Amino acid sequence: MIRVHVFRQGREARDVDLDSLSEARTEKGTVVWVDMVSPSGAELAKIAEEFSVDVSTLNECATSHQRPKLEENGEYLLVVSYGAKLPDPDGIAELHELDILAGRGWLITVHGGEPLDSQETARRVGAHPEMLRSGSGFLLYVVLDELVDTFFPALDQIGERIEDLEQAIFENRRPTYVSTTIFQVRKELIAIRRLSGPMRDAMVVLLRRDLGFFSREAQRYLQDVYDHLIRVVEQVEDYQDLSSNALDVNLTMASNRVNEVARSLTAYAAIFAAITLVTGIYGMNFEHMPELRWSFGYFYALGLMVVAAGGLWLYFRRKDWL
Repeated sequence: MIRVHVFRQGREARDVDLDSLSEARTEKGTVVWVDMVSPSGAELAKIAEEFSVDVSTLNECATSHQRPKLEENGEYLLVVSYGAKLPDPDGIAELHELDILAGRGWLITVHGGEPLDSQETARRVGAHPEMLRSGSGFLLYVVLDELVDTFFPALDQIGERIEDLEQAIFENRRPTYVSTTIFQVRKELIAIRRLSGPMRDAMVVLLRRDLGFFSREAQRYLQDVYDHLIRVVEQVEDYQDLSSNALDVNLTMASNRVNEVARSLTAYAAIFAAITLVTGIYGMNFEHMPELRWSFGYFYALGLMVVAAGGLWLYFRRKDWL
């Protein structure tokens, strides 16, 4: 599916479709945005011919999972970026690729339908008509800004999950589940880190190299996208530290619980050892044991076991072993 957005003097035109795109591009002050959602081979070929873009580049954008990057190809730029989407409040963030080809006065985006909504983005662009008069730089900024901002809800949800895990740790709830969930959270953070880091590096290239595609004003807006990416990377690093600390605390508390159980078992073993000692001595049945023929020997042995067991129980209780 292809959506065409044409901005004349900063205002979106409603009378332009794919067939009349060539004519619209010749008009002065026109900025064209072609948004391609899961395009077919014929659609890719048609757009490549219209904008004089290498068709293999478009095919690669439509079919492969590329690492975030920025490439300069003569008359246009290729920006490979990613966005995040939450399938449900308790779900795992899904990461989606969006490839952008930007030239003087035009922009092409290729993606699978997530997480960018071109209609909403076009309305945001149209709200600032003065910014489009200098070319496609502001349009590129809005697309990248919409994309980068999708990471923040995903990171906020991860932060809430880490807080819930910390509470579960100190309430001694399901330590195995907590450890498993922490590893899952860390896996999500690593996936976001692997994408946001290269995206930040690509923005550095876009800002520091004089590529000649965008005005100084557009460069200033793109700096805002770079700042957001720094926030994303820093937030990921903070959550990675928090999750590591949570995992360490969970393992420490689990170890402490094992030690407490072992200590209690040791105390009870010592108590029963004293009882076993008494029964062992009076169970030897030697002929010349004085207590064997004593009429109170049985009660004496029972009393001795009770005293020994009770004394040890009080001792371990004071030591907080029981």
